[in-house]
Amino acid sequence: MLPVFEKVYRKFRKWTEGDLKINIDTRVPVERFGTHYGGWIIPKNFLHADSVCYLVGAGEDVSFDLEIAHRFGCTVDIFDPTPRAVQHVEKLIASLKNGEPMACATSPGGFYPPYPTELADRLRLHPFGIWDKDGTLNFFTPENQAHVSHSLVNLQKSDASIQVPVRTLQSVLDDLGHQHIDLLKLDVEGAEYQILNAVLSAKIPIGVLCVEYDETANNHLDKHYMARISNSIDALTAAGYRVIAQEPDCRNFTFLHESVTLSKDQ
Repeated sequence: MLPVFEKVYRKFRKWTEGDLKINIDTRVPVERFGTHYGGWIIPKNFLHADSVCYLVGAGEDVSFDLEIAHRFGCTVDIFDPTPRAVQHVEKLIASLKNGEPMACATSPGGFYPPYPTELADRLRLHPFGIWDKDGTLNFFTPENQAHVSHSLVNLQKSDASIQVPVRTLQSVLDDLGHQHIDLLKLDVEGAEYQILNAVLSAKIPIGVLCVEYDETANNHLDKHYMARISNSIDALTAAGYRVIAQEPDCRNFTFLHESVTLSKDQ
C-alpha cells in the first residue's frame, strides 16, 4: 500500500497535468463488458460469431475476453508473454474445461462468473508480444514485484527484464489466415505507439480499436508524453477513426473506423 503522502502527491500530479482535448462521438450506442478493472467499452450491435478479435495484454483479469467470447460466440485470440499472465489464462482455460471456479482478484466476489465448459474452446492464448517487427526483446519487469504488468518500452524504468518473442500484427494475421481484425484491444504498457504506427503503416483493416494510453504524470517515458498521446490520437483520426468512448478517470479510448456500418438489430 502506498504511503499517504505518496497517494496525495500522485493525485496532485494527475490533477495538475491537464487533459487531452478529445472530441467524443456520443451518437454511437455503446456497451461495456468485463470488470471495473479489466472491462472495455465497445459499440453495440457490432460483434458476432464470426468476428475476429485480437486482445493484446491479458494480465490476471481477462473478464472482457471471456464476456466477448460468451456473449457473441466468437473466438478471441489473447496475446501476452508475461509469465504470470500466461499461467493465469492457461489455468482459466483448464478450469473452464473442468467446470471449476477460477479466481480473479479484480472480479466481484473474487471469482470469474460461471461459464459453460465449451467457452474454453473459444479462448486461444498466444504467449508472445505484439510489436512493430518480429524478433526477441527485453520485457522489463515492474518495480513492484506484486504487480503483473511488464513493459517492452520499460515504462517503469526497471533494471530487471526477461526475454520474450514478439510478432507484428501483420505476421499474426498471415499465420492465422485473417484478412482483417474486427476488434483490436491494446493494453500494452507503453508499447501502444509502436504497434499503432505499424498498424497504420501496414494499412491493416480494423473496425474497432480499444487502446489504453498508459503514460501518466506519475509514470511516463519523458516529459513529452501528453504530446505523444495527442499525436497518436490525431494519426488515428487522420486514418478514419473517431473516438466513440472514453473510460472515466483513465485514458482508455474506443475508436470506430469510418468504414464500419453497425447493425440496428437489438
